[in-house]
Amino acid sequence: MHIIIIGAGRTGKHVIASAVEDKHDVYVIEKDQNLASNISLNFDCMVINADATNVETLKEAKAQKADAIVVTTNDDAVNMLVILLAKQLGVKRLVSSINNEDHIPVFENLGIDTVESPYRLNGKFLYRAVQGPSVKEFLDLGDGVEIVELIVSPSSSIHNKQVKEINKNRMMPKDTRIIVIKREDQIIIPEGETLIESGDVVAALTLKENVPQLADLFN
Repeated sequence: MHIIIIGAGRTGKHVIASAVEDKHDVYVIEKDQNLASNISLNFDCMVINADATNVETLKEAKAQKADAIVVTTNDDAVNMLVILLAKQLGVKRLVSSINNEDHIPVFENLGIDTVESPYRLNGKFLYRAVQGPSVKEFLDLGDGVEIVELIVSPSSSIHNKQVKEINKNRMMPKDTRIIVIKREDQIIIPEGETLIESGDVVAALTLKENVPQLADLFN
């Protein structure tokens, strides 16, 4: 994936580290020269020391070809402007952190795919949001193993399918198991006859490299 990350502070640095580790094509835009230099020295990515609210800066980061942009500055007005410019340039996935939770409805009304408050998450959660809006939460168990929560959309190929049918047809990635289903106020331990419904939050045990494939499956 071609990912543009705006901001190299505490949150942005976590996003950069995760994206570089997964060997994505990463462009970082950071206005502060010291922060930009630090990222350039420590991570294998392209760093642009410039103002991301300038459309020419986004074009320098090849925004027209970008799969996703993650905006992590501590100024919601800046985040909003950058996201709007990226949307105009055709960036496919738009992810932004929000510093004031009161601003979340404003961002959502702009049609932004994902907005997250840094008071509820860290950079790793923002990075997960890049991989698909169906990814709700995750727990890193180490050694490349994760428990991921995903939301089943009506368009998902596993919607209205029984667990035994999903397993028989090998619809899930290899080494992936559904362990818990949350449905409204219910917690369901899945069995073969259990039906997966739209809106279910499914907790799956899987390998880290399977997460993008799972996100596509659930969305």
